[in-house]
Amino acid sequence: MSFFRSVLVASLFSLLAAMALHFLGFSFGYEEFRGGYAVLAVEDTIEDKPLRSIIQSTGLYFIGEPVSESTQWIFLDGFDSIQRIPLDEYRERVFDFDPRNDGYADKVREIFVRDGKRYAYIPLMAGNWNQTALDNKLSELMDDIPFTVDYFGIGRPLLLFFIIYAAASAVLLIFIYKNRKVHRSIVNIIPMIPVLSSLGFFGAAGIGSAALLYGLFILLKEPLGDLVNPTRPHSKNFKKRMAELYKEIILPYKNYWFFLPVFIIAFSVLVIYSQLQLLFLIAVSIASFAVFFFSLKIVSFSGVEHKRFNPLTIVKRRFPEFVFPVYIFPFIVGAFVTLFFTPYMAGTYDTANKFDVIIEEQDYYNHIVFQSSFSTRNLGTASGAFPAFHYDADGLPVMNEITQGQDIKMSDFPPFPLKYLMEFFITVNSGDKADSDMRNYSGITENLSLLVLLIFILPGLIINNKLLYNVKNIMRSRKDA
Repeated sequence: MSFFRSVLVASLFSLLAAMALHFLGFSFGYEEFRGGYAVLAVEDTIEDKPLRSIIQSTGLYFIGEPVSESTQWIFLDGFDSIQRIPLDEYRERVFDFDPRNDGYADKVREIFVRDGKRYAYIPLMAGNWNQTALDNKLSELMDDIPFTVDYFGIGRPLLLFFIIYAAASAVLLIFIYKNRKVHRSIVNIIPMIPVLSSLGFFGAAGIGSAALLYGLFILLKEPLGDLVNPTRPHSKNFKKRMAELYKEIILPYKNYWFFLPVFIIAFSVLVIYSQLQLLFLIAVSIASFAVFFFSLKIVSFSGVEHKRFNPLTIVKRRFPEFVFPVYIFPFIVGAFVTLFFTPYMAGTYDTANKFDVIIEEQDYYNHIVFQSSFSTRNLGTASGAFPAFHYDADGLPVMNEITQGQDIKMSDFPPFPLKYLMEFFITVNSGDKADSDMRNYSGITENLSLLVLLIFILPGLIINNKLLYNVKNIMRSRKDA
């Protein structure tokens, strides 16, 4: 297979692996580390349902359904059953003097209608980090309807992450082309570009971990190349085969393997102190190793159609050749550029505003208990400190000793519908970072963890290039025919 065709086939294989990893990343919600809401305010004379229709007309521009008055419900004891009534229809059914009115509906409605304003809470997509673009989109939607909007917790600039990764990859290709006569085997790194792009989900930490994987593959390309393309057929005897492996791979490149713990430590620092997910990093590592082995197997440097020429090593290299700092440098720079130019990367909030109307989850459960036990409760007692009743076998209410509400199964009712919205704004009010399903880290700690990348470019700056590439240097031994 020709050189160009071999690289193309390996790159297509990498592209398929990248598509699978990107699908996996979107499925796990890695693009939504920092969720948020646009709080849209209009005059309370505007009906809620038409307002929701306007917002929903954007299709996929916003993620999820807007949270507004008409999306909520209230439970009401209908005496023969517990009824679920839409919040915007509650006042048509229940008056202030109705003993079933426990005040919960008014609390919920205050979230959406207060001080002459109607509010709608629009979930933001992870990539909606540009406030100007959001303002323009809402202005287009609302047309001549006066409105104001505040943003709380804007999502991550996912598109920017992948653009920076692509720019670093382009610089890598330039370096490979300029050094093609000196480091010809570095071409095996080209097919790694698509599969490692999936680490862009994790911003600076992801691009930094991609740099580490590039460095690891460049460092190990010789021993892994000898493993994939041996100079002589392997023995069928297991013991002899292990002895050959030790003699041909382990022993000659023993100093190479000493660097593996350094890479492992660096990966561990990024996983512990950043948002990099260990399971996803393992999946990317497995896929990238598969692509790398595949590229080593099929990429031919001869450029002609014949069995690949595998040169013999006259003198085994005593020490690794530090060429990888040059090739991973664009990605390390990209990681720090991402860190510097991403304003909402750490979950920034509109801290000038606070959200004053908060409903606790316990309020919702108290509401359920009140409505579920209303038919059997003492109307003169508003608290739970009164005898509770249950229905006997004849369907008659009988007083018992158990605590009121103890026999009510909360699993029979839907979960608190405002749980995520309230938790988000409680977090905003506290000034903490948004805490999604993933771990929450201090921005300073996360940023400092990227300093571990400097360890991998210092060797290239400290070691004199003339000593490194001089053929007379005993640390270096080229493979010769």
